[in-house]
Amino acid sequence: MQILKWALITMLAFMSFNLFISPEYKVERSVEINVPAYIVYEQVTDLRQWENWAIWWKKDTAMITNYSGAERGLGAKMIWISDVVGDGDLEIIECSSQGMKTKLAWGNGSWHFEETENGTNVSWSMNGKMPFLMSFMTMFIEDMVVPDFEKGLAGLKEVCESIPAKSID
Repeated sequence: MQILKWALITMLAFMSFNLFISPEYKVERSVEINVPAYIVYEQVTDLRQWENWAIWWKKDTAMITNYSGAERGLGAKMIWISDVVGDGDLEIIECSSQGMKTKLAWGNGSWHFEETENGTNVSWSMNGKMPFLMSFMTMFIEDMVVPDFEKGLAGLKEVCESIPAKSID
């Protein structure tokens, strides 16, 4: 009976704690890449290219990835299976020369490409809403996601800056 009482008190305390935490989250990071926007666009909208710069494939070289839908851009999809980074899926649901939006099981992603004097400013964000009992996770989402975003953007920068720009005459 004592164990049941403490379990109930703990559960009520946890649920009360979640009442005061916003279930919504947003994480965003940016990087300046010294290439024209079309080079970044080609790397980001072709999901097969993500293996070259996104950190998840470096964390798990045995990750299984399947692609479907469009070759690139709107309607392109990928599904991955990994014992290290977990399973998931991503679909491009909007796409233009200025960026794209993606849908994931646990939120929505967004990419923005802005031409600058020295190249392209690239912003990558993820936002979503946690279920009530998972609201506490929003306190940790930055710590969980930001390192991967920063490493991914650094990898994207490295890959893009190694691609020669096409001459437009």
